Amino acid sequence: MPVPRDTTMLKPNPRKFLVAMAEAELEPKELAEKSGVSVSIVYIARRGYYVKPVYLGRISKALGVSVADLIEDNMEGGGVNSE
Repeated sequence: MPVPRDTTMLKPNPRKFLVAMAEAELEPKELAEKSGVSVSIVYIARRGYYVKPVYLGRISKALGVSVADLIEDNMEGGGVNSE
């Protein structure tokens, strides 16, 4: 039986994350120091794995973007445009 997905986590889009890092001219280690999260959290988010909202909030603040700019556009679970 599969483990249910944790809906309290956010999934960053790896491409959007990398673009934001490039625009901020930050390396993962610098981003971790500036945002106050561990380097492993930055790598996890950069790869597009689910992270806690508080971590993504800190990272987005350090990058100077909103959280919505970093997460996946097509969230599962149905939305306005779901077919």
